[in-house]
Amino acid sequence: MMLARALVSAPALAAAIAAGGCRSSGSGAGPSTAAPSAIATPALTADDAPVAQVNGRTVWASCVAAQARAIAAGSDAERRTAAREQCIAFELLAQAAEARGAATAPEVADATRRAEVNRLVETEFERRYRTPADLGPMLDQVTKAAAAGMHVPEQRSSTFARFVVPKDAPADVDARAHMLAERLAGELRGQTGLFGVHLIEAAQRIAADTGIQLDTADFRPARRDDLVDAYAAALYGIADVGRSSPAFRSPWGWDVVLWTGGVAAQERSRDAVIAELFPELRRRQFLRWVNQVGKQLGVHIDVHDAAVARLDTETVP
Repeated sequence: MMLARALVSAPALAAAIAAGGCRSSGSGAGPSTAAPSAIATPALTADDAPVAQVNGRTVWASCVAAQARAIAAGSDAERRTAAREQCIAFELLAQAAEARGAATAPEVADATRRAEVNRLVETEFERRYRTPADLGPMLDQVTKAAAAGMHVPEQRSSTFARFVVPKDAPADVDARAHMLAERLAGELRGQTGLFGVHLIEAAQRIAADTGIQLDTADFRPARRDDLVDAYAAALYGIADVGRSSPAFRSPWGWDVVLWTGGVAAQERSRDAVIAELFPELRRRQFLRWVNQVGKQLGVHIDVHDAAVARLDTETVP
């Protein structure tokens, strides 16, 4: 009885569409009863059940189930009924579009190609490669190479002020440079929240008119092992970002260093590294899969490099 009511509703909907001005430009005849099977909506699964027919074309239970899930209001029976009516309306409108020649429109052909590609990708790639474990040997190979990324050592960035002592400089130059560095360190001692500019400005003021060369620079984040011993001990001996070190002797003079930031040490699990790598690995696997599909079909691809190069300078129509 419900199926009979569904079949009755389709002509009623057609009359409503016609009354709204959606008329054929031809003789006014409705969609052909001999609908091309290539355009008919297929069953999604082997046990997909027919729930109605529109001019001989089947409306399937899978459509009703999908539509019902998108309807929020009403009881289960009311949502199923509303969903069935929507699926019948969709089939009727599809036939009406075919009768009006919409199937030959370029945008329809493009949409069909996109839908075909999306369906192939969904069924043969996305369902196969859902989790990192699905990538198998590729994942093992990459995670072994990325093992070093599981341990991230601390890296500190810094700014230094150096009162330069040239090689073979007399002792009094060393002593004066030492005195200036101690003065700078003492002036900044105990201060917090400092930036590199604070260290540099104070050092320039102290070094002015002393005859001692001053070098200042910001230094990239570096591991302790990447620095000369004296600099590493001073920088990594600072308790907090924004604080400065005592004066110390480096190979180039007397220095004061400020800890300005960097990268905190991290111990990362294998699962965390895999989760970070998976999107890129899946993208690579997709390209491999596409190439495999091409080989299976015996497809030969010609790339017109000159035309591709012109895309950088020409507007694509």
